[in-house]
Amino acid sequence: MPYTHPERLVVLLATLLTAGIVFADLGPWIPEPLRSPSSIRTLVGVLMWVCVVLFLRFNRLQRQSGAQIKQLADLKYALDQSAIVATTDVSGRITYANDKFCEISQYPREELLGQDHRIINSGLHPKSFFRDMWQTIARGRVWHGQMRNRAKDGHHYWVDTTIVPFLNDTGKPYQYISIRYDITERKAAEERLREQASLARVGQLAGVVAHEVKNPLAGIKGAIQIIMSRRQAADADLPVMRDIIDRVDALNELVQDLLVFARPRPLRLEPIELRLLLLNAVDAMRRDPATEHVLVDIEGPDVALTGDSALLRATFLNLLINAAHAMRGTGSIRIRLTRMPDACRVDIHDTGPGIPAGIRDQIFEPFFTTKARGGGLGLPIARRTVELHGGTITVTCPPEGGTQVSFTLPLRPPVTSMEASAPDASSR
Repeated sequence: MPYTHPERLVVLLATLLTAGIVFADLGPWIPEPLRSPSSIRTLVGVLMWVCVVLFLRFNRLQRQSGAQIKQLADLKYALDQSAIVATTDVSGRITYANDKFCEISQYPREELLGQDHRIINSGLHPKSFFRDMWQTIARGRVWHGQMRNRAKDGHHYWVDTTIVPFLNDTGKPYQYISIRYDITERKAAEERLREQASLARVGQLAGVVAHEVKNPLAGIKGAIQIIMSRRQAADADLPVMRDIIDRVDALNELVQDLLVFARPRPLRLEPIELRLLLLNAVDAMRRDPATEHVLVDIEGPDVALTGDSALLRATFLNLLINAAHAMRGTGSIRIRLTRMPDACRVDIHDTGPGIPAGIRDQIFEPFFTTKARGGGLGLPIARRTVELHGGTITVTCPPEGGTQVSFTLPLRPPVTSMEASAPDASSR
């Protein structure tokens, strides 16, 4: 039977040695058969060998224990290098968080310990999702699933999560360990595949719409304009006809957006002065009487880059019009340019009411819109344009209010972006 308590071996060894010494010193009180020197030496020798065996056994146990501790330390090191690990008590309070947890959540360890995982809750999953999770692990069963969490700076990330309950002698959990892996890139790739499948379907629809809707719209508008030209200025039907033309223009714009989104074209690269392009977009925005009074200020140095000027101008114009409409034609827009070694950053910040928290994750989805008119393709087209140039785009609502659209553009798009297809915005 192996000794599982080495400290008991030490006590036993000391006891046997002491017994041998005492036995040798008792002399007169030892029974006659055992009083001879040879008997005493034999007994002491046996005790000494027993002590030696016990010592060797203790030494081996120590080595085995040290090897097991090192193996556990190596396993912990390997796990910490590859996974996001945290332990909690039965109430869900975090008792341990490894470096990867701190790194991806952007919280220092001292801010995580003692908190529960609501500190990184993104708000995406319903209460029933977490109720099912807690019911599973409270029964002592392993739970597995995917979660979207929120880092300290507000950005979201996805993790593949496994929660393992540790059970006591009665089968009740006394601790939980969660092992997570960052799958944000995988989720993004899956989303891109879904978008590509959607684009293929939209492309088919766009061809039908262009043939069956766009051309008749032009005929309807032309006919209404001819009728209007034959009416007197005081004719009561003229406002109705103007409204018809407005509706036709809105529908035609929706069809055009659909074509732009679904029928890409290769990038047409040329040298661009970014400040000049922004000024051009601002001038175009101010031609609309509904947005001509919006104040626009451009800060930062001029930036020269290579890109598709038509696509970028359409993107800037779309973002400026969105900001102006959000402010109902009054307010100010601040555009800040930042030059970096191989890229530039553009921040467009308006003084409007901001985006409601409940829809911020949907604004880049095709056909999602909160406007009475519009097809919800402006921001998706803007994102595709920026990404085809090799850049990134984000939308945030700063604490001081308003909405800020930020995107980065490389000074020269990568080869893959140059060869890709882009939305054809040249006709807009």
